[in-house]
Amino acid sequence: MSKNSSSLMGGRPTRDDVASRARVSGTTVSRVLGGKPDESVSPAVRARVLEAARELGYVPNSAAQALRRGRTGLIGLWMCLGYSRYRAEVLDRMRRISAETDHALAVLDVDEEYAWHRSFDRALRVPVDGVIAFDASTAGEVFAREGQSIAPNLPFVSMGAYWSEAKSYVGVDLKAGAEMAVDHLLATGRRRIAYLTPQDSNATIEAGRLEGYEERMVASGLEPRTFRVSYSAADRVASIVEILADCRRRGWIPDALLCMFDDIAIDAVPALIRSGLRPGVDVAIVGINGSEGTERGECPITIVRQPIEIMCATALAYLEAQIDAPSSPFQQIILKPELIVRASSRRD
Repeated sequence: MSKNSSSLMGGRPTRDDVASRARVSGTTVSRVLGGKPDESVSPAVRARVLEAARELGYVPNSAAQALRRGRTGLIGLWMCLGYSRYRAEVLDRMRRISAETDHALAVLDVDEEYAWHRSFDRALRVPVDGVIAFDASTAGEVFAREGQSIAPNLPFVSMGAYWSEAKSYVGVDLKAGAEMAVDHLLATGRRRIAYLTPQDSNATIEAGRLEGYEERMVASGLEPRTFRVSYSAADRVASIVEILADCRRRGWIPDALLCMFDDIAIDAVPALIRSGLRPGVDVAIVGINGSEGTERGECPITIVRQPIEIMCATALAYLEAQIDAPSSPFQQIILKPELIVRASSRRD
């Protein structure tokens, strides 16, 4: 029995099966199906090989192709895997965009790993062609500055609210976003604007949002007031209710809430209602990030929307450029968010 007869016997077709049917060598089959143009193969021969592969149902072995090219076909996406609407949306966008390329995603929570182990050993067990670090405020900065000694020549791009100037990055200026939000609230006549942030927040996590809020308030002759809410989704509404009750006891009820991220803004709606306040009327609400779902519900929420699609596509383009040309210069850009005004803060 011929070694080229496996497909006829019901086995998985091989490269040699395709070569035999197309009347070419196995090397020619590899050149045609290798994923890159090869001018040494004529259009007629290429057509015969593709037709033979289609008839046999032959699928090239991706692992073998990767070994030949010296690539894995994987891109590492380093991000926090703690759930939030915004992170879920970014992950979905990256998945959709990468599906249009030759790469698959390997998603890792490297910030958490680095916090525990002060090492990238576990993350680098997954062989990847390059890394995109999304909002990796600690690990991303460390790897960008020390990566050459940790994983020499591994292409790296940071993106989002936290980026490192040591490598290529696609940043989003959330300080400017917070400033836009405060300017909007001031223009609608609000003056008692409070800022809501998680209990465990710090200057790094804020990524300019708190700074932008405070600077705009002070510049307007107003006192900035920051309140810390529960990070836990299960407890967040109750914690906002408690904050509002304490404000009432002190005789200072905010007329606007600027929320560090959208999940807080969404939970502020039922918290205001429980407190006897009308969302969007008595108290305005603005969320930062611009997640899907903020436009729905009884009080659609005004948002500072990050340019997720552009951010993800640009970061992937920067990384692919480094993979294809490792010595190419770093590419760096800072994107501006967009203010989308809705019922939660609009005054007609």
